[in-house]
Formats: sequence, C-alpha cells, structure tokens
Amino acid sequence: MRQLSAQVQMYIAIGVIVVVTLAVAFLVILPLFQEASAIKGEIATEQQNLATAQALLARRQSAKAQSAANEVELMRIANAIPDAPQLPSVIIELQDIANASGVEFISLSPSDLTLAAALPDGTVPAFSSVPMSLTLSGSWSELIDYMNRVHALDRGVRVTTSSFTYVPATEEEPAFINASVTLEVYVMAASTTTGASAP
Repeated sequence: MRQLSAQVQMYIAIGVIVVVTLAVAFLVILPLFQEASAIKGEIATEQQNLATAQALLARRQSAKAQSAANEVELMRIANAIPDAPQLPSVIIELQDIANASGVEFISLSPSDLTLAAALPDGTVPAFSSVPMSLTLSGSWSELIDYMNRVHALDRGVRVTTSSFTYVPATEEEPAFINASVTLEVYVMAASTTTGASAP
C-alpha cells in the first residue's frame, strides 16, 4: 500500500479539522447561541413584566396614600363639623382663647339650632348652625388676636357680625374696647336642642 505524501496528509488533517470544527459549531456552539437568544428574549419579557408590576405597585401605593389622605381629611371634617353641636367643648375653647389673648370674656349666649337655607337650585345643605352672641372686653390688639384665634379653631366656627365700642379712660381704669360678636357653630346633622348654657 502506497503511503500518502506529507502534503496529502496535511490536506486530510486540515479537512478533518474543518469537519470537526463545523461539527462542533453546529452541534455545540450554534445551540448555545440559540439558547442565549431565547434567554435574552425571556429576560426582555421578564423585564417588561417587572416594569408592568412596578407600575401597578406604584399605582396601588398612590391609591393607598390617597385613601389614607382622604380618611384624614374626612376625620378633619368630622371634627370640624360634627353631627351634634357639642357646645360645652366649643364654649371651653372660646374661653381658653380669650384667656390666651388677654381678653375679658363677659358673656356668651347660644341660640337654637338654625337649619341651613336652601340653595338657589333648591338643594338643602347637609349642615346647620348654632348662632352664638359673645361680649368681650380688652385692648384693640387683644381683640384682634382673639378674632384670629377664633378663625384658626379646628371646629367649624365663623364670625358673622362684630361691632366695637371704645370706652375712654377714667381715673379708675384705662381705656378699653367692648366687642359684640356673633358667630355660627356648624353642625352636620340637624338637632333640636343646643344643650349648653352661657358661662
């Protein structure tokens, strides 16, 4: 048998290497590329799913935060305009801010609960009010401070009228101002009694 020449052996070796390389490429490397491409597609899908889930979570957290804020606002409104006059607590608050302002709290007279007037379109507001007449005495700055504190109360109270009378100084006491103030205390539900007396 004739021995192959070195050149032929080299060509055969190169051919074998090429065949083995192609076989490895088709049997090993190409499936790996296909698998990597599939994994890349899965990663893209999962990233999209994650983005969707994060957006949904953000919406739910926003809705939860808004719900909590709404509950706080409802509680604030319920405290500002309760379903009963609760005049004793209002009178105590008015007396406390008079003490804090340095105003002399002379008298307070609550009236009967007044139903809210119907609006032009015929609807009746879901609240009523209890008018209260106050008589106060003090300096101008003290009375202004008192009125500002009334406006800052958490309870739904509104000053409707106010009048001021200057009293000149005498030998016994310095000048001061008498104030007659009418305010309304708001109530969510109608009631027939005020349940309070003047201090």
